[in-house]
Amino acid sequence: MKNYINTHMKTIILALAVLMVGITTNAQSCTSTLKTRSGTVMAGGPAKTTFTATSNSVRISVNKTGGKAKTTVNIYANGSFKDRMIFENGRDTPTKAKTITGVSGKSIRVDIVNQSVANKFKYSMKATGSTTNLAIGGRKTGRLLGNQKKTLETNASCTNKTRVTIKRTSGRARGTVRVWRKVGNSWVEHSSDTFERSQPRNEMVLNLNGNNKFKVELKNISIGNTFSYTMDARVRN
Repeated sequence: MKNYINTHMKTIILALAVLMVGITTNAQSCTSTLKTRSGTVMAGGPAKTTFTATSNSVRISVNKTGGKAKTTVNIYANGSFKDRMIFENGRDTPTKAKTITGVSGKSIRVDIVNQSVANKFKYSMKATGSTTNLAIGGRKTGRLLGNQKKTLETNASCTNKTRVTIKRTSGRARGTVRVWRKVGNSWVEHSSDTFERSQPRNEMVLNLNGNNKFKVELKNISIGNTFSYTMDARVRN
């Protein structure tokens, strides 16, 4: 009986381990640059930079490239103060960085404030975060009439693997799906397929490989029927 219980417990633990691996590997993401800026700050007013966080944590680094003013870098999320960095008076050129958390989808503002009357502060700033989304401009939705088409472009995936999902949300039209990959400055046709009226689950999943940007075109090839859709591109393991 004891051996049976031990064996049963080992089976449960193994199953939980497999489940947790599945959960973590499905959450694949890539580090992306959210905002960059460089310039010179005088005492007259702060340099304010605003962007939207795409992940729960964002890393903000500021590199002092010149000047000797004492300068404070204040970081806000949706208007609430989160953290700060302080550059002391002097000509040394350090790089300082802070990571803020709990900010997914929030508006981030970075204020670089020169606290010296006579001196300047030259800088370059970079904000990075992680993202699973590769669709330039985000997910596409809409409705196509006969012979109308919609194109989605992607960024390159850090895993060299991209998943594009096209879903029919309503309508009975047939469609064509054409894919191009970017090679150098040119778009090279990669594949083509047909989105049938009887498409399983009313969706098409394209698993694309390569460290390329992709362009995916959905076209309604029916006369008299509509094709309402969503198109999205994500990082794939």
